[in-house]
Amino acid sequence: MRLLSLCLMLLVSACSAHHQVVQGPVVNPYRAQAEALARSGVDALGMGRWQSAQRLFEKSLRSASLTGDSKLMALAWYNLGRAREAGGDVPGAREAFVHAMQLSGQAQEAVNRQRAALALALLERRNGVQLAGRGTQPYTSMANEDRLLVVPKSFPIDIHLAAAQLAALRDRPRAARKAYASVLDMAGKDRSGLIYAARARLGLATIDGTSDRDEARRQVRLAVALLERAGEPRLMVQALRMAAAYESDPASRTRWLQRADAVKQAWREAHPQ
Repeated sequence: MRLLSLCLMLLVSACSAHHQVVQGPVVNPYRAQAEALARSGVDALGMGRWQSAQRLFEKSLRSASLTGDSKLMALAWYNLGRAREAGGDVPGAREAFVHAMQLSGQAQEAVNRQRAALALALLERRNGVQLAGRGTQPYTSMANEDRLLVVPKSFPIDIHLAAAQLAALRDRPRAARKAYASVLDMAGKDRSGLIYAARARLGLATIDGTSDRDEARRQVRLAVALLERAGEPRLMVQALRMAAAYESDPASRTRWLQRADAVKQAWREAHPQ
């Protein structure tokens, strides 16, 4: 009887220890969570909900850190920097972009490193701040910025757009035009592509504004048409105000501004903070 009981116990133990092989790829739950939170954060950022976006990106960063993947963590830091910058936290955004650069460097991941470096350079140019020491060379040096303006054709469209914006801020119109042209060539016909194309058109209009107002006006109106199709109210307000700025007729200028005010008011009512 004891021998039978012992045999049954061994049989049960063997059955419980059996590992059932599951077919299909292994999914790291923390990676999946980090990516899902990042997507929600990007949506919140697009809606102008800076605080919500920051909270989502902070959670995404925690999940990414649990994977130990430097590339994923670098992208999470970059996203957090975008949310902080949009919310007005310049020092916090700078810190996040530096972390993203460092992690991308460790992972030898050139795309995210240049993406974060361009974001940092733009942040410092727009806000007149420089990276504090700790023995580190400022990333805003001219030599560093010159390197950042050279973007491989294979890099994503957002990096070309950032390079164009940095060239424009540095008063390098030829380099800016070339980078904006790359954006227009790469922009697809989906909503995202139309918005990228509109941003490029507005950038070109800014460059042309002082020398060729007719061309600037044409570029802005092309941007407005793209945004009417894509539906990007906050960028539309900017485009409509630019259209008013390049309009010589007072009545037409007033109509552009009225359109801008109407879109802005409708946006506020649809998305109260």
